Amino acid sequence: MLTSAERAYRIQQEKTSTDDTARLWVQDQWRNFDVYRVPVDALLLNADNRRFRAERMWAEEHLGRPLDPENNPADELSIISLLLDTSHRVEGDQVVGKPTGSSDALKNDWLRRKQESPLWIRPDGTVRNGNRRLSMIKRLQQEGGAAGLGWVEAIILPSNDINEATLLEMEQREQLTENFKVRYNDIDYLLALREAAENRGIDWFEPESMESVAGVLQNMVEKSKGEVQRDLYAVKYMDIFLDDSGQTGEYHRVLKTLERFRDIGRMMQQIEGQYPLEEDRILQTLFAAVRSGKGHLVIRDMRTMFKKDKPRFDTLSATVTTAESEWEREGPSLSNPSPSVLVDGGTGDEEIEGDSESEGPGPEVANYPKGAVGGAIDLALDGFKASRQDDVVKVLQEVCNRLDALGDRERLSAALAGDDGAVVRQSLGKIVQWVDDNRRLTDRVD
Repeated sequence: MLTSAERAYRIQQEKTSTDDTARLWVQDQWRNFDVYRVPVDALLLNADNRRFRAERMWAEEHLGRPLDPENNPADELSIISLLLDTSHRVEGDQVVGKPTGSSDALKNDWLRRKQESPLWIRPDGTVRNGNRRLSMIKRLQQEGGAAGLGWVEAIILPSNDINEATLLEMEQREQLTENFKVRYNDIDYLLALREAAENRGIDWFEPESMESVAGVLQNMVEKSKGEVQRDLYAVKYMDIFLDDSGQTGEYHRVLKTLERFRDIGRMMQQIEGQYPLEEDRILQTLFAAVRSGKGHLVIRDMRTMFKKDKPRFDTLSATVTTAESEWEREGPSLSNPSPSVLVDGGTGDEEIEGDSESEGPGPEVANYPKGAVGGAIDLALDGFKASRQDDVVKVLQEVCNRLDALGDRERLSAALAGDDGAVVRQSLGKIVQWVDDNRRLTDRVD
């Protein structure tokens, strides 16, 4: 494989002018850049590509080493797969997967219409915009179907003219817009947004700063200010969740959880400052929902419960704290997601907006009391929804259905003799007491 110097030399010696220019927005003004034809085999896929940052972390942990496409041909194949495929898994020394519909569409479009816009490259051939297209070409070359694809059009962006900070902003503007053909995976989108906000000096714990930076970034990502602010809060609480888990910055551990953290951000944005002594407890209850595998709709219901029935939410918080006590002493930790988390997602086909996101099962938390916490959340929400039900007939029918589900006395006797016998006895006592309190109503009907 070529070194950086060898790639730079080849590009310098072999590039040919197309007699064309491309217009790019650079530092608040339009500039025209010459477009050249350059050899594909002198180009290097960018391992630091922001489009698959979280997936790269996942792959590197499973492989046990950093991806190095410059020196390892297997790593180049891994990056091609991360950019073009879904259902990723590690086989031997590389990542493999199944081609997405969007990658097939990209290939067919290129073969039919050829190259629409130039790649952006550094003088040493590192591709900064266009890695997916280069991956597609390299895969076609491997399959023997790349006749006539030995050269591509590119803009060469030297460091002395376009520094890294400027190039980062150019990439973000190009790749974060809704018009971009293939969108970021959820976490990678948040990380790109986070980086853009950091570059603008955001203070994550000052609401005024969050709002101000959202206003600055809204044109870049072509969203409303409110939508950007919502996503910035999702970033904030995703970071706090990882910090709380003792795994700061390990974003591959929260793949496909965007909507969960959006809803946590929405709730915490509303309560910040209103409940200064309760913020940590409220946040830990929401984090418990994430750790127990609950989706964003459950978190949304918890937010509604907090607003309309805070005492019930407080009771849930106390139950969660008790259930988590032993796990807390052992120390929180998240596992590296299994390949199944990346199925039908990754960098290919999912939407990043609204409720259409294909949610994963949530982070894998070692030794977490998932059953106890998840059950407490289910019971609290079930009780809350029942308390809001005005149709007495429907509620009574639902109660009868639940009682029928308990089965015969043998099942109840076994439950009373089991580990949760005290809870079963307490619940049965409440039912019997309710029946006694309302027995006269049935007598009156008779």
